[in-house]
Amino acid sequence: MYNLETIIEEHLSQALSNLANNYRERGDFKMSKKLYLKSLKLQKFSLNVNRAYYQPLIAKTFNSLALVSIEENRYDIAIKYYKKALFIVKQLFVENPLEYNHILSKNYTDIAHLYRRDFQYEKAEFFYNEALTVYNDLSPENLKKSRLKVLNIYNSLSIICNSQSKFQETKDAYMGALDIYQELVNEHSNKYQPELAMVLHDLASLYFKNDRPNKAGEVYILALEILLHLSQENSDKYKAILAKTFHHLAQIYSSQHEYSNALSAYREALNHYIELAETDPTKYGSQVAIIFKNLAHFYMQQNKAELAEYFHLRLIELYTELSHYNEFAYNLKLASSIIDGVNYYNQHTLSLYQAEAIIKSYAEEMQEDELLDQIYYLRQKRSPAY
Repeated sequence: MYNLETIIEEHLSQALSNLANNYRERGDFKMSKKLYLKSLKLQKFSLNVNRAYYQPLIAKTFNSLALVSIEENRYDIAIKYYKKALFIVKQLFVENPLEYNHILSKNYTDIAHLYRRDFQYEKAEFFYNEALTVYNDLSPENLKKSRLKVLNIYNSLSIICNSQSKFQETKDAYMGALDIYQELVNEHSNKYQPELAMVLHDLASLYFKNDRPNKAGEVYILALEILLHLSQENSDKYKAILAKTFHHLAQIYSSQHEYSNALSAYREALNHYIELAETDPTKYGSQVAIIFKNLAHFYMQQNKAELAEYFHLRLIELYTELSHYNEFAYNLKLASSIIDGVNYYNQHTLSLYQAEAIIKSYAEEMQEDELLDQIYYLRQKRSPAY
């Protein structure tokens, strides 16, 4: 039974917490923290009187102090407060998992978010996975209620694991997100189709980047089906992602010697990128150039030298045009393309003088000895023997 002093301290602690909340909402974080700490001191003092009542309050206060620290950009301090709250919540979870599973998973997620914000990806990954473990132990009904929170974790994991070049972990995160997006699409029709298409595209790109063309092609096709449907309502919104998808499919088909499919995909990619480059040449002109370069190589694979040289000359024309927008970005690419023309497309060595002049103009800013060596080698190779 409580005595009068305990009742007074309980009311005082609650009043201090409420007042701290008000100061936090008004942006006075210094006063808010001061009041939270006073409330915390009273809560700890009363812990022996009623542990079951005060333990959750102490955890809540630690979480509130973490929020204040975040507002002050003191993420290291915020993590310490969150971990103190986590220590208590884990104990409460063992005693009553049904009541505290959501609080525990939120604590894990909050800590992971802060580590991610501070680019501590290994630690962020650990705490995201701890949160997933708690969510996955929920009943199917309760897990369904929390799936948007789980989806947010999978999306975060895909980003940080991909940035660390962790193929399997990134793939697992994409697959987890795909399962949820597919459920949401089935329940809500078209509402989540854009997100589903993007995750499919990102998974395909992961396969593509890790030299798994067959899987990449399969998943790109799935993404493409949705993207083409979505583009019927808003073609401008999906033009860039369609161009990228068609381009990667073209490269996959080309590597598999499916030349007819590759050519169709290259045409689609090129049409989309040309339309985009008309409004933003500096952003998308380089993509058109890459396709010209790929098409030149594509036709060389098939021993169609005339078509290969045509696209290579188009590439040189485009880099010449783009260099007017940004000399530093495109002049060296122009020089390299000129060298390729002599090396692979039997163009005249006189053009090497232009490439050499471009390269030497950057001599003080960067080392381009490799390109110059190629020029000297080609001149020697093509010179008539006496």
